[in-house]
Amino acid sequence: VSTQSTGSSGINAEYGDEVEEVLLQISDDFLEDVISSSAQIAAHRKSKVLETKDVLMYLDRHHDLWVPGYSKEDTKPAKKDMCTEQHRQRMEMIKKAQRQ
Repeated sequence: VSTQSTGSSGINAEYGDEVEEVLLQISDDFLEDVISSSAQIAAHRKSKVLETKDVLMYLDRHHDLWVPGYSKEDTKPAKKDMCTEQHRQRMEMIKKAQRQ
């Protein structure tokens, strides 16, 4: 039995039961991984409740994924500027030397 689908690209794709089973297994494995890893993050916060921020943190850190509709500022700590003033001055000198 084949199934037909029209994706966001507008292309019709036909696939069989075997492909559908593989995709379902991959998605099940992914969701199990996300839930268990997010639960570990919640436990690290000393919480017994899995919250959205735990899932978002896991997806960002391990899969570089962001879910539309959720603010990065709410879930991601601000990164500190590790560049010192001395480093900036050296980089500016290098840029000037390269222009000449």
